[in-house]
Amino acid sequence: MNGGFRVPDFPDTTSPRVLRSIFEQLGLSPRRQWGQNFLIDANVARKIVAALDEIPGRNVIEVGPGAGALTAVLSQKGYRILALEIDRGLADFLQQNLMGQEAVQIRQADALKIKWQDLLSADFKGSRPKLISNLPYVISGPFLFSLLKEKFPFSASILMLQKEVALRLVASPGDHDYGALSVLCRYYTRGRVLFDVSPHVFWPKPKVGSSVILLLPRRPILAPEAEPLFWTLVQGVFQQRRKTMLKSLARLLPVSREALGGFLSTTGIEPGARPEELNVEQFAKLTAIIYNKQQ
Repeated sequence: MNGGFRVPDFPDTTSPRVLRSIFEQLGLSPRRQWGQNFLIDANVARKIVAALDEIPGRNVIEVGPGAGALTAVLSQKGYRILALEIDRGLADFLQQNLMGQEAVQIRQADALKIKWQDLLSADFKGSRPKLISNLPYVISGPFLFSLLKEKFPFSASILMLQKEVALRLVASPGDHDYGALSVLCRYYTRGRVLFDVSPHVFWPKPKVGSSVILLLPRRPILAPEAEPLFWTLVQGVFQQRRKTMLKSLARLLPVSREALGGFLSTTGIEPGARPEELNVEQFAKLTAIIYNKQQ
């Protein structure tokens, strides 16, 4: 693909005045139920895409392009883009303004209903594109779980999230934010927060700050057939995070306390330990021991 690709006459949707004018002309307004907060700072848009540039590859999926703040920058840099937008009005706007650009495909779709492996097989011949999104806060949890359920099938992702969610993704054992999402994210990815983003660069302005996070795929520790048990254990014990590991496992598994104590001892986990004290490797080792005993 030509690195000098440009989108002629695409409106500057990072301008609040231009963006409001477009919405008025189209009869649109930000949808609260979809958590729409539009990026209105061109420098931040360029900074987010610059982070994506650090990772090899020219194919990218954008979730929730909105009015195209990131899409325009991606296009200018010569990416092949598949953008998934749930809002029919905005999808139509992007299609009309990017008409004739073969490298950009806009699809009206709900990202929470996407089967990612099927989509990659159909649209990218099974290759692993990069993922980028200014992710609506209201779908961040379910969306992230959907990516992890499909083993994070991307070469990298740059996501702008509510700061609280970003901190949960990269939290370590013992941190206040450490939970099931932290463990699952650390199992499938290596993540780090790149920079924070002020509420003032969005319209409408959200009540909380955002962070941009980089996620890179990590080789799974367990055999694929053991991973459902891993999910069951991790999500189950954190639903009862005030209980000890022994008590939580006793409620999750049809196994005697004596046997469970033996599993924990073999893993090097104290029966009185709390879930937030365990790292991902300990959860994986415990899963492997229990799974092998069940076969």
